[in-house]
This record gives sequence, structure tokens and C-alpha cells, in this order.
Amino acid sequence: MQSMAQHWEKLSRGPFIRLVRHCEDRIFAGSEGVEPGELDLSIGTILALLATPSAFASVFLLDRYGSLMRFLRGQSIRFDPYAASLPDEYFFIVLALVVAGFVAVWKWDRLLPDRRDYANLAPLPISSRRIFLANLVALSLLAVVLSLDVNALSSLLFPFVVCAQERFRVLAEFFVTHTLSVVLASAFGFLAVFAVLGTMMALLPYGIFRKYSLYARCGIIFFLMALLTTSFSEPHKIERLHSQYRWEEVPPPAWFLGLCQTLRGKSDPALASLSGAAIMGLLFALVLSIAAYSLCYTRCFTQSAEIAVKLPAGRRPRSSLAFGLLDRVLLRTPLQRACYRFALRALFRSEEQAFALGGFLSLGLVNASQIVLLALDKRPSPGFSAMPSAALLSAPLILGYFLTVGLWAVCAIPALLRANWVFRFNVDPRTRECTPLARKVILTFVVPSLVLFCLPVYSHFWGWRVGVLHTSLVAIWCVLLMEGLLIGFRKIPFACSLPKFRSNGIVTALLFVFGYFAFTSVTAEIETWTLAEPFWFFPFVAFVTALWLAFHRWRKIMAGGDSQLIFEEEPVTAVEVLNLTG
Repeated sequence: MQSMAQHWEKLSRGPFIRLVRHCEDRIFAGSEGVEPGELDLSIGTILALLATPSAFASVFLLDRYGSLMRFLRGQSIRFDPYAASLPDEYFFIVLALVVAGFVAVWKWDRLLPDRRDYANLAPLPISSRRIFLANLVALSLLAVVLSLDVNALSSLLFPFVVCAQERFRVLAEFFVTHTLSVVLASAFGFLAVFAVLGTMMALLPYGIFRKYSLYARCGIIFFLMALLTTSFSEPHKIERLHSQYRWEEVPPPAWFLGLCQTLRGKSDPALASLSGAAIMGLLFALVLSIAAYSLCYTRCFTQSAEIAVKLPAGRRPRSSLAFGLLDRVLLRTPLQRACYRFALRALFRSEEQAFALGGFLSLGLVNASQIVLLALDKRPSPGFSAMPSAALLSAPLILGYFLTVGLWAVCAIPALLRANWVFRFNVDPRTRECTPLARKVILTFVVPSLVLFCLPVYSHFWGWRVGVLHTSLVAIWCVLLMEGLLIGFRKIPFACSLPKFRSNGIVTALLFVFGYFAFTSVTAEIETWTLAEPFWFFPFVAFVTALWLAFHRWRKIMAGGDSQLIFEEEPVTAVEVLNLTG
């Protein structure tokens, strides 16, 4: 062992190993020049949180597979763990694939050389081929670490939960096949995202790719969110069908579910036909990612010092006419005009803000799509009835909720905290224009969404009366939600440090969850009553008026207190004092 340690120490001092360690450090390290108040999700922080979802999911399954709970439900004590755990096996596979894909999307820019790498490595006597091989080894290590980390706890807990009453041989076989399946699914998710973006980088000019890769990554996030929702429907579909599948007819997680069942020797012909697709898909993603990365790496490395922008910038804005119209109609003061332009550019040019808003929109679109599809599947006859159901009415409410809350949350993420001295120097610290400014930024996205989506769709299928009434209701509800979120808002969007974690953070998160169901489900049910019986319209108007007056009164109370503009979030003090001496 001492001889091996000495040999490894000597080998680690070599140039290539040092280069690999440099590439690993730049991937695992956080963003360049990040200050404490800015958003920085380094790979170390991400890896620490990746195993949490699957671990909690495994713990929550104790009541389903426990022998006592099965006895109380009247189920058989002896059961087939492979058949009973099929839906949950699919869930862990799709969760591993999606989480690995999310990390690959989020850290994509850290996987490629940037200007700092060019400045550090280009003057050295190192060939670009060796730099490419070092990056390739670092990426391979990242994929292995990611696959093991995502499934570390679930690979131990899930087999034990399912096979706690079985023999050790069954437990060992279940553990090995489950671990192998989820690790391969994680590797496939990481490599598939890497192959897609690498192919785009190889086919498109480097400048165009750097400008528009953010939009492609937002599209991949939406696809991953949609893939995660298949865990509710795909396992039951697989259990009902017994004919052979074509690999393109099912989502990729079903391939690895077929591989898992085939390795256990419990697969029917339908799932056995998918095991080959899992292996071929993984190999194809590996070969394509390596090929695309090798083709474009040299060009990316040499041009990283020449192209500094990541999104469309540097040209005269084409929306000057629209901004001029907004200046005359909405943006009354110079502060609102300047900060409004800054907010829109921060949303469309900064990766952190764009990813955060894209995540909220993807979650809303996926939930709304699933609810609409389930509502249409439950209809006894094709077509649409005279009045829409509560599920169909809730779709724009879901989108409005996630869009409004997402914009409010994204406004707290700083674009570049070191540059907010411009606002500190020029803006009156006791200004009251922050709330009107944030309100206009949110309405800029909410109003076009309602006019372009909600009004024409519902007017086309259920008439102009239902379309106008439903659009008006969604607009009123979004405005009320916005007014409630902006109470006490004393920040310039994207110019303040991140909020500090407080003891009431968990309660706030629960309030957002309950608010989601009240905003969507309860409102949709009330609207169905109102459309069927117009009498319910008057209590609803009274409730909305009372809520508006309560928000107005609350805002006055908050305005009477501290109205100082916030640029730095105050840390939570360990001891609160009464300040009796003033």
C-alpha cells in the first residue's frame, strides 16, 4: 500500500494529471467572481442536494410495502416485489435521468473552456489535443460522480423497503439490478443533454450558438419536466399492454425499466424488447457526445477569447418604438424607464434569471398540460360541451400562478451585484417607485399571455361570453396575487442581494403550496358554479373587493414603517433586542 501511494503521488505530479485536476476544479468550482449576495449554485452544493429527492421518496414508500400496512389493507402478506414495485421503479429511473439532465443543463457553460481558460492555458506549451483529453477525462469523472451521487441513498433504501421481508438473495438481486438501472439512466440523461448541445455547437457558428444556447437549454428543461410527469401514467400503461413495443413509442425511462426487469429475469416480451434500446441509446449518446465535443472543442477553445457575449447584445434594440410607446403610456418617471429596460434585459440575457423563470414556466406548462389531458381523457364523448369543466378552467390559472410567482421570485436574483452602485448613487433611497416598477414588469408578461392564449382559446371552443368572463377572472386573480406578493416590496428588480434564509421559510413554502391549490382548484370550482348559476357572481365580487381593500390597507400599514430601499439583505440576528433606549 505504501508503494502504491508513492507511485500515485509521483504520477499525480505529472503534467496531464495536473491538467485533469485543473479541469475538474473549474467544473466543480462556482462561478467566477461571485460575491456572497449573488446566486452561485456550485457543483459541490448541487451534489450535496441531489440525493435528497430519491431518499425522501424511498422513505415515503414504507407505508406501501410494510407488511403491517399490507395486512391492515387486507392485502396478501406474501407478494411479488418485482411486480409490485414496477411503478416505483419507473419513478426512480425517470427521477435519476431528469436530475442528471438538469445538472448537465445548469453547468453547461462550466463544461466548456472560457476566456479565463484560454488566458491561462494558451500561452503554455500544451497542445489543444491534450487539453481536450484532459477535459474529456474530467467530464467522464463528473458523469460517474453524478450518477453515483444521485442514486446513492435510494439504491440502499428502496431495495430494503421493498424486500425487507424477503430472503437475502432476493434483496441482493433487487439491489444490484436497481442500482445498475438508475446509474445507467443517470448517465444517459447527462450524456443525452451533452450530445444535443454538443451537436448544436458543432453545426452552428460559435457566435450564434453562444447567443442562443440559453433558449435551447430552456427548451430542454421543459422536456425534462414533461418527462418527469410520465411517472404518473406510463407505468400503468406498461402494465396493461402486453404486446411488443417499438422503442420510439415510449419515453426513454421505459427503456431502462425494461432493462431492469430483463436483468431480473421477470420481464415479459413487451419490456424485454426495450432492454436493447436502453443499451443502444446509451452507447449512441456516448458516441455522439464525444464526437460532437471533439469536433468543436478546438474552435470553441480558440474563439473563447474573441466572443464575450452569451446572448444577443451589442446592437441597437429593435424595440425602441415599443419602449417609446411604453414611455408615453406606462413609464412615467425616468427611474421607471431606466429600471424597466434594465429588468427586461436582465431577464433575457442573464442565465440565472432566465433559467429560474424557465423553470417556473416549465412547471406550470407541464402541470396545466397534464390536467387538460386527464380532463379530456375522462370525457365520455369526444368534443367539447357547452360549458368547460373545472379542470379545463384551471389551466390558465395554473399558468398565471407560476408566471406571477416566478417573476416575483426572479426579481430577487441579482444580475451583477457589484454593479448596483449605479442605483445606489443615482436613486433616492426613500423612493416609493419600486412597487409600481415591479408591477409593470410582471404585467408585461402576464397580460400578453392572457390575451394571446386564454381569450382566443376559450372564446373559440365555448363562445365569447365564456372566453371574456374567464379571461377577466384570470386577470383579476393574477393582479390580486401580484398585489399580495408586492406588499412591502422595496427593491429594484435584479439589483439586490439574495434574501437570507429565515426561520419562517418552511411556513412560507407551505403557504405557496396551499395558495397554489386555492388559486387554481378552488377558483375553478367557484367559476363553474358562477357560469351555471349567475347568483354566485355577487358573493365572488364581494370577496374580491374585500381582498383588494385588505391588500390596500396592509400596504398603507407597511408604508408607514421602514421605507428605505433595500440593496443588501440584512442577516438574521442571533438575539433580538427590544431597543428600549432608541
